[in-house]
Amino acid sequence: MDAWAARYGSAAAFICVSCAGPQVATQFGHELHLKNCHNTWVDEDDMPTWGQLGCNGFIVIDGSDAVVCRASPAFLEVKGAAFRHVETLLDALISSQPAPKLMPGRVDPSVGGHCAEVRFGDDADKLDELVDVQSLKVPSVQNADLDDEHSKCEDKLKLLGRLTEPPGVGGRPRQVEAALRGLLAAYEEHFAHEEALLDTHLYADVAHDAAGFSADKGARTSHFADHQAMLTSVRTLLDDVPSVNAATVAALATDFERHATAYDGNYADRLSAAMAAAKPLAVA
Repeated sequence: MDAWAARYGSAAAFICVSCAGPQVATQFGHELHLKNCHNTWVDEDDMPTWGQLGCNGFIVIDGSDAVVCRASPAFLEVKGAAFRHVETLLDALISSQPAPKLMPGRVDPSVGGHCAEVRFGDDADKLDELVDVQSLKVPSVQNADLDDEHSKCEDKLKLLGRLTEPPGVGGRPRQVEAALRGLLAAYEEHFAHEEALLDTHLYADVAHDAAGFSADKGARTSHFADHQAMLTSVRTLLDDVPSVNAATVAALATDFERHATAYDGNYADRLSAAMAAAKPLAVA
């Protein structure tokens, strides 16, 4: 956001709005070294009737204050193509051209918003900067059970990685299939447990069908949707085991690390504090 603000100068305004008070706005300003964009917050009692979390894409407004895009494609879904889409919209608006229709794409309604229904970019975009499967280790989320489940998922991914080393899947398809089923089971167990904890301790007051904007509602929706996307990736490979190779396993590992960093890392402090507060006091 700050890089865009420096690049576009006075032609466009870039605004970061915290939905969790001035403390978070200040924290983001310091951590991200924001100097060029506007950085502000919305008070809890003055939340808008609708909104969009940054992890799900950006809101784009034209010079007459009309919303031209309620939710651009999400970076977590399409990587760099998400930024290119926003830049294309901005360039068109600044030059007084109609907003372009960017194709090809594939429908992904879980992201939310009309503009975000199309996932732009080639699948090759997702293969950039893949993690080293055997070195995979996500940060702690300050909960021993969830950390153990993360380790179990990592072990399953590392096993898959070893199985796709030469001679590859062709020499051991049954082992690869069994490893994929093991990974799927580990994912299903972990995601169900994590979602239950989050719904109990962080999202209990989220009204899923309520009108108006809720940061927790948006975070819950995008987090849980990413769980389903990761499960779908594994199930898709199970339907075509011969297609599994080192690159596809590395992509699974990259998605797991991305998810743990972008989503799980954001709830760690809150969940830890909420569970500690809910823990009954021992009586001597």
